[in-house]
Amino acid sequence: MLKLSIKTILLSASVLGAGVMQAAQAAYPERPITITVPFPAGGGVDVVGRLYAQDITQNGGANIIIDNKAGSGGIIGVGAVARAKPDGYQFVMGSPGNISIAPSAYKSLAYNPSKDLKPVAMGVQMPLLLVTRPDAPFHSVAELVRYGKEHPGDLTYGSGGTGTSQHLSGAMFAQKAAIDARHIPYKGSSPALTDLMGGRVDIAFLDTSVIPNVKAGKIKLLAVTSAKRSSLLPDTPTIAEAGVPGYEALNWYGFFAPADTPAEAVNWLYGKLKAAQANPALAEKFKTQMVEVPPAMDSAAFGKFVEEDTAKWTQLIKSMNLKLD
Repeated sequence: MLKLSIKTILLSASVLGAGVMQAAQAAYPERPITITVPFPAGGGVDVVGRLYAQDITQNGGANIIIDNKAGSGGIIGVGAVARAKPDGYQFVMGSPGNISIAPSAYKSLAYNPSKDLKPVAMGVQMPLLLVTRPDAPFHSVAELVRYGKEHPGDLTYGSGGTGTSQHLSGAMFAQKAAIDARHIPYKGSSPALTDLMGGRVDIAFLDTSVIPNVKAGKIKLLAVTSAKRSSLLPDTPTIAEAGVPGYEALNWYGFFAPADTPAEAVNWLYGKLKAAQANPALAEKFKTQMVEVPPAMDSAAFGKFVEEDTAKWTQLIKSMNLKLD
């Protein structure tokens, strides 16, 4: 009778222990989750991050904290999370400049995105815009290419800085169109836009925030850089369809975790992001920011996308022999 009682006690303890373990596993997240935005508050990446954080906090039962850690085009913030403890409570928003471009442009980069970070999900995507000065003598991509061939070395294109996706989008355009165009780097997109409106540079590859200037007639829009037409500008052709076959450059913001972050945490955030993207109200808020909800892709598919994006920019950077340090 005593043995039976002991067995009963042990069995009960085992069942109780299993229940406690299940409860502990189901408790994630047990504390606030920090998403690092590696750019200043108020910028495009920050706004997207806060919209997602708000939606997840309201609908997902978790407290999401946004931590702005700006500097060096996002490299400082991304690097900090790449080195952070992989406990499931640290994530970062990355973008082409600090994920796809930086590894081949910086010899002394303190992190390797393919080894130190785990892709979770793409947050938003948007094309860059090929825009021209208001009095430009070309009105289409085909006319622009013809002008460039007829005036080698005279055509100028502005960007928000050397090594940015804007700069490399312009360099790839010149390479694929086989024209000689001079890059004019600026310290940010705003001064580049100012000089474009003033006619001091011929063209620029800028983000969708310049659309009000297009509508006001201050600059002209020729094409978008994405492979397919953007839902934001459905009547605007892509560069590829307008005369430069094979051209594609996509701007995006995505979520990443330190490499050894538990799958449970990665899957949890992916699920919450997927649910948020299905929210029409959030999609409308993104649209007002001139960004799009990305096509459906799980974490593995997003990782493949990042791999291909990195390979594309690496090939271009090597052909340019570009080094930023």
